[in-house]
Amino acid sequence: MTKTFTKALLAALLAKTIQIATHYNEAQMGPLLECFAAYEASNPGITIEFQQAAYGDFLQTILTSRVGGTSPDIYNIYSIWAPQLAAAGTLAEPPADVQDWIRASYGAGSVGAATINGTLWGIPTELSVYQLFYNKKILAEAGFDAPPATWQELHDMAAAITTTNDQGVIDRAGYVYGPSVANAVHVYYSQMYAAGVAPFADDFRSTNFTSPESIEIVDRMGALFAEGITSNTNITDDFAAGSAAMMIAANWNKAELQEVYGDEFENTVGIAPIPNNGGPAGTMLYSFLWAVDSTSDVQAESWELLQWLNTAQEGKPLSCTGEMLNDLGALSGNLADLAGMDTGDSFTAPFVAAIESGAAKSQPNIWQASENDRTLRSYIEQVWAGNMSAADAMAAADAEVTAVLNEQP
Repeated sequence: MTKTFTKALLAALLAKTIQIATHYNEAQMGPLLECFAAYEASNPGITIEFQQAAYGDFLQTILTSRVGGTSPDIYNIYSIWAPQLAAAGTLAEPPADVQDWIRASYGAGSVGAATINGTLWGIPTELSVYQLFYNKKILAEAGFDAPPATWQELHDMAAAITTTNDQGVIDRAGYVYGPSVANAVHVYYSQMYAAGVAPFADDFRSTNFTSPESIEIVDRMGALFAEGITSNTNITDDFAAGSAAMMIAANWNKAELQEVYGDEFENTVGIAPIPNNGGPAGTMLYSFLWAVDSTSDVQAESWELLQWLNTAQEGKPLSCTGEMLNDLGALSGNLADLAGMDTGDSFTAPFVAAIESGAAKSQPNIWQASENDRTLRSYIEQVWAGNMSAADAMAAADAEVTAVLNEQP
């Protein structure tokens, strides 16, 4: 057996493939795909394969691949999927040194988004933070030179701004919610944190839905509908259309609003903290995270690759993941990446401040989060419609959601 053949055989035996699955498409993954090639070049024997699955099908794709024994080694998952995946034994816990690195390199809110019952399951990536959006021009036309600092101010300003047509239909809303579950539930969670109350108990087995702060928040939502300041036909899309003055929404709306308003974007769109009653600032963030499959036979190599992808290389200002997120106009939970991103504009700075200060708390990683969010939304809608009081609706939501939470292992 020749020396060359022996080396080739050894290389073949040592060769390892790392499969990575994300909901990002190839165009969005551009910077990471370049990094994959660079990593392969500097680590002979390592091959990286990229798989893409649509966001709406991603969780089911993971579960199905596990059943079929074809799981990828690395996933990029939405944080609220983690409880179900962790309970099913799908996720590998990061090694101790990787956990130490994550806690030292990422903001507290983003670390919280990757943590279930005290166990850290992955490396945070893209962050979405909620703040108050307001149309500077509409507020100025109505005589207001600053956004509202309290909910009463928001209510009064929204009432002054709202206009109706001859049929009594709102044609300019002072405030809007929206058609999706998140447009109600994430807004509610954000307001709870702004009021200084977590939506769920620390063990995620019971809720704080019936707390005085919660009842007040939902009651104030209902008042906007009852008083004709907003309606179910006035949605978050109206903000981009210029027919709504305010909404609570996430930073990923920036790209669409920039496209709509063009050169007038800075002069039109303002961002402010969630209105509260004078307490410390608070809001909600949610995150995606890199996680490793527990059945992977290249777990050590996967964590090594992920740490490399999330650490700036060769004097670059951003890590590979940070570069991808920056190109997408997204925010990173990695504090070094966040500092290296172009985030000083008036739109982005308030979101970054909420992350860096710790005001942005992670979305509760509760059991069956999507199901429980839909339940909560349905009861909030009953208050919007005037069919239930806030107290009755939240008591009913508490009973149903708590029953589901008590089913968790």
